[in-house]
Amino acid sequence: MRRAVVLATLLTWALPAAACPGDCDADDTVTVDEIVTAVGIALGASAIAACPAADTDSGGTVTVDEIVAALDAALGGCPPAFVEFPWQQTTPDPREERLCAEAADPDNAADTTFIDCAVEGASFATTVPAPKDAITVVAWNILRGFAVDAQIAALRAGSDIPSPDVLLLSEVDRGCRRTDFRNIARDYAEALGFHYVYATEFVELPGTRGLTGPYDPPLCEHGNAIVSRYPLGNVRQIRHARNRSWYTPPGFADPDEPRLGGRVALAADMKVGDGLVRLYALHLESTLSAIRIRDAQAVEIAGEGAAVAGPVIAGGDLNSFFARLDFERGSRSDGALQAFLGRGYADAHAILPLARRDTHFDPAPLILDFVLVRNAGVQSAGICPAERCGSLSDHLPVWAEIDLRDASGP
Repeated sequence: MRRAVVLATLLTWALPAAACPGDCDADDTVTVDEIVTAVGIALGASAIAACPAADTDSGGTVTVDEIVAALDAALGGCPPAFVEFPWQQTTPDPREERLCAEAADPDNAADTTFIDCAVEGASFATTVPAPKDAITVVAWNILRGFAVDAQIAALRAGSDIPSPDVLLLSEVDRGCRRTDFRNIARDYAEALGFHYVYATEFVELPGTRGLTGPYDPPLCEHGNAIVSRYPLGNVRQIRHARNRSWYTPPGFADPDEPRLGGRVALAADMKVGDGLVRLYALHLESTLSAIRIRDAQAVEIAGEGAAVAGPVIAGGDLNSFFARLDFERGSRSDGALQAFLGRGYADAHAILPLARRDTHFDPAPLILDFVLVRNAGVQSAGICPAERCGSLSDHLPVWAEIDLRDASGP
């Protein structure tokens, strides 16, 4: 049975994104009658013309593997069509052009957590890159982008961090005074010649504002981004169903990061050749008092990704405070990490010794940042050493080379 599932997943990866194996009438579903037709072609009782979609490799015959792929589509649904993101053609001014409706009047927002924000994205790619069997993924909490130029330089150097095909970024500023009003995700994409999409987690509010402001320029936006060598489509921001409010009203004594909004996962399908790779950029809830909310956020994304037939890569800051203890003791107490591992995801860095796994060091060494892989294999993985990347952020970047052909995992 496992062999059949692996074969079906590999065949799904090899298909054009708009095709569905065994879908004879092109209605995005595969029925029992269509499976019977495919079997008839395989047995020589019918011609290929009766169902060209059953011949997924255009080889002129229908094989057992192609019937397995059609059965998988019948049971699990057809692969999604790829709708490329509508890339922005103009350069926004992030100080003036806000993505979130609530930024216009934040202290009168109807909801302080579930805010209404657009996704931003632009493309700086000049060519369509050739597909590769293995891609390099970097997940990095970039600490707002305080050291953005040095971070980009490290990526372009390709020594401590391999040259990436896709970056899953968290703590990304947009139009904030503290990061010189830069659009950090856009700066990454422009410097690398990549595509990017960005989703806002929080509208950052000044703690010292009066009853009527000021909001601008201290007000800004902060969230997650995907920066990719390959085109991105089917883009969604998933404002987690379980969330907490960070909002504090004007005049509140000693506010700690007063904000509108809540944690968001950014999802996209990356088109590599004729295949799709599902990506999730994550930054889960960060307070110990909201640990159940964090775990529910992990379950939400892990469960959605587990329904995808092709390769799935989720990466970012899980705020997995107990992962290190779990690895030391062989326990399973960290609910965020277990949400993924229990749903068939592989920890890409499990191949590393525990002593090399820490990604954050305040107040103690912690393993917070992960690349999690489903329906794909891990060829290699690493973490930039603290002595070389510790000055770039309070989190070390983690990277993995993912084999898109290997559906069996590492």
